[in-house]
Amino acid sequence: MRPRRQFDGVTAEVVEAIAALFATEARRQAFELPNDTAGVWEVTYRAESGNIRALLWPSINRIDVTVGPHMWVVKGVREVEVIEALEFIARFGRDGVLTVALNGQIVLTTPGNGGD
Repeated sequence: MRPRRQFDGVTAEVVEAIAALFATEARRQAFELPNDTAGVWEVTYRAESGNIRALLWPSINRIDVTVGPHMWVVKGVREVEVIEALEFIARFGRDGVLTVALNGQIVLTTPGNGGD
């Protein structure tokens, strides 16, 4: 079993852990929310399927992920799990899950309407 780390929300530690997963440095962006001391952080990585760009917003627990022309935005991230040499998983809302793998595969699962 691969080592994994879990974090509550999107924190500075999450930014560092995701950058380490992708063997790169997180870069603080020139833009941010008003009165935001945590900033917005970018992590990029060249994956098999294209370039991954993750924007991490600690002050509002948000993660934006782009691969090629595709983009996923998850808000209200309550937990992030980083699995060494494999992927990170962001859990949001009641049952939402965003998985971003090193190979560039992205999986977004959202809750159904209750009749599933």
